Amino acid sequence: MPTPEQRLQLIEDRFAILDLEARYAEAWDLGEPADWAAVFTPDGIFEMLSVGHTPATRIAGSEALTGFCAHIRQEWSGLHFMHPPRLTLKGDEAESVIFFEFRHVMKAGAAHTRQGVTGGHYHTRYVRTAAGWRMQHRVEKAVFENLATYYAN
Repeated sequence: MPTPEQRLQLIEDRFAILDLEARYAEAWDLGEPADWAAVFTPDGIFEMLSVGHTPATRIAGSEALTGFCAHIRQEWSGLHFMHPPRLTLKGDEAESVIFFEFRHVMKAGAAHTRQGVTGGHYHTRYVRTAAGWRMQHRVEKAVFENLATYYAN
């Protein structure tokens, strides 16, 4: 049976990871590429598995993660709606599964904007670092995507 101190540490770790997840969505949605990359370890990895006509993408390292976010934000903006994670903590490592919906708009040529929604799940590995909990590897699996709504600018 865990001691009261161990139980308190587990609670603190769980809340720290929940805060990290909130920062992930906040930094992306508010267009803060360096802050988004900072939720990952310096060698962290973000992967998006292929869906429909969208090929798989793998980005590794702080510089590449920052550049990826900055590039996407030139054309896309949106909001993450994330469900509470199923979180497994084991010492200085953790894993989660989080279901999400991302509602977004993007440029579709000079005269139109495309609105869409993507839903799926993240599988994430976290590690405790000197700076606190960070994502080591996140894999995004989109389950559905609707990009069919267009409107004039």
